[in-house]
Amino acid sequence: MIILKSLAAILTALITLVSASGITDVIPYLAVIPDMVKVGADYISLNRNGNAVSRRELEKAISENKKPHPYVLAQKENFDVARDEYKNGTDNEYAGGLMNSVIDNADALLDLNIYPPMAYELDEEDSILPISREVINRMVVLGCAWQVTGDEKYADRAWLELENVCGYDDWCTSHFLATAEMAFAVAIGYDWFFDYLSAEQKNLLAEKTLEYAVEPALSKNYLKNWFTWSKNNWNSICYSGIGVACMAFAEYFPDEAAEFLSMCYANMPIAFENFVPGGVYAEGPGYSNSGMNSIVHFVATSKNFFGSDYGLSETDGFRQLGNFPVYITAPAGVFNFGDNKNRMCFTPVLHWYAAEYDSPLLAVYQMWDMPEDFVPDSSDNVERNSSGKEDALSLLWYDRTYTRESSDFSSEPLTVYMPSSVGQELFLARSAYLDENATFAGIKSGYNFINHGDLDIGTFVFDSMGERWAEELGPGSYDAPGYFMNLPAGGRWKNYCKRAEGQNTLVINPDMTLDDQYVLAECKFTDFEETDDGVISTIDMTDAYRMNGATKVTRKFGLYNNRTSLKVTDNVRCLVPSEIYWFMHTKAQIEIAEDGKSAILTINGKQMKATLHGDGEFSVMPAEALGGAYEYDAEYSDISKLTVHLKGVTKAEICVTLEPVT
Repeated sequence: MIILKSLAAILTALITLVSASGITDVIPYLAVIPDMVKVGADYISLNRNGNAVSRRELEKAISENKKPHPYVLAQKENFDVARDEYKNGTDNEYAGGLMNSVIDNADALLDLNIYPPMAYELDEEDSILPISREVINRMVVLGCAWQVTGDEKYADRAWLELENVCGYDDWCTSHFLATAEMAFAVAIGYDWFFDYLSAEQKNLLAEKTLEYAVEPALSKNYLKNWFTWSKNNWNSICYSGIGVACMAFAEYFPDEAAEFLSMCYANMPIAFENFVPGGVYAEGPGYSNSGMNSIVHFVATSKNFFGSDYGLSETDGFRQLGNFPVYITAPAGVFNFGDNKNRMCFTPVLHWYAAEYDSPLLAVYQMWDMPEDFVPDSSDNVERNSSGKEDALSLLWYDRTYTRESSDFSSEPLTVYMPSSVGQELFLARSAYLDENATFAGIKSGYNFINHGDLDIGTFVFDSMGERWAEELGPGSYDAPGYFMNLPAGGRWKNYCKRAEGQNTLVINPDMTLDDQYVLAECKFTDFEETDDGVISTIDMTDAYRMNGATKVTRKFGLYNNRTSLKVTDNVRCLVPSEIYWFMHTKAQIEIAEDGKSAILTINGKQMKATLHGDGEFSVMPAEALGGAYEYDAEYSDISKLTVHLKGVTKAEICVTLEPVT
């Protein structure tokens, strides 16, 4: 099946090329075939954990396990800390705020007029995924409130929800994310309310979890259950949700639990390739939360239940994955490459990482996400209480020894290279952590053919003086035709913000190919140099432009002047006289000097001087496609492109510096 899928992908790509551009234009793309075969082989040679624990070993571990509840996500010791703070008070403002948020959210759920039990309703994707996620929210909030206060009104309310979902006809196995998330929700409810539930209630929860989730997950129909071999976040979420449920209900169906858990420990590392070995989550910062959260949920529960995660957390990149949200955070947001918005990557999982690996930086970063005053939401929104769930898990995982005032980040590296075996690579440099006035520069390389990826090798962001001077555009419209077809000449590349021309990188001979960077390009950082006043990295970007007549393309990128200024130097060699564009998207007002060799960029009264030291002159272009807007393009009226445009050249050096004006 997987081989057929790979051959179909190759055929689809070639047919698309022929239909899109005519046979004569396809000839240069014949070089795509070996790379498409490589893509197919990559799916055939999935990176399973060959040394994973066997089903027989797990059956034995389950039969001998006497672990008391709770152990899903958190243990008695975690609840004890919060329980003591609830009874005796705390002078820790952050912990106190988390507690108040949890209780306020739990109290709101008691009003059945505003928050009735969730009705089974399919969304536009024919899924109950939003319902499953809201049930998780409710189980975590109500469960934490009951564990901490001992007030049975919260347990009574939780049982209404649990009984309700057990009355569904199914948990929507046609969209297995929904199934896995609902199994996870019920597992939390069973485990955290264990001492409240009757034997009859526990039996019902176990029976429905087996029927609606575990047995379908064990189906050998790998076309339907494609998450079992997938590399994307479906793997992590589905294995984690069903796997945690198998640990919660192991005594009820030990054989099925052992069988599925053996699959978890063997096959979850397939998706770990998204961040091996440097910790860069390939799908980007926003998607890292869903993937990272589900992995940690499973690992934490496995350690609590079995006393081991059977080597999952020893995988290269797992430890570094915890650093990823913090390392890509800049004074003006995050490095939001791919289909990701420029928003902070807060998640209580960072508190788990901080405690597990003694990292105050992660804890203090997460403490920026201070709980807000709770306001009941009486709208028709399905998922309404996610902040309560996040605050509850933060309350349980937060190590109270970490505070904003006493934490020291001096041992944290100001320069970070995050390598990848087959995904995204990042080089990140800054002047300080968690400082709104710090300087931050980040650039990416890696592999263009990534789920949610762009044609963006060489793109960068630059923050200084609390402002972002080089912007990432983030996601386009998911409703655009073929948006997730990222094969050569695929529909994804008919969206401006997904193309190289919508990035802060080079475009070479745009009329030569349908895609303005090679879709299957793999590029690496080749050199790093620490200088007296900064740091420099180098990317060989040649592979990204090999379909565009370039024979050598390199980009040097780094901070200088004591890490206050940015320098980007591109060297390009081409086979024939060529057209080259250098682009940087910015929200700044741009005033170019008469000689075209410098420009003043202004944002909120702050100024940055751009200087062109190499070939060409500066100009300003709108943030739109060179050939005219595509049908689903957003309007970027607040963004312009600082541009260098060269024509008829076989070689070029474009060197741009950005220096704050003080």
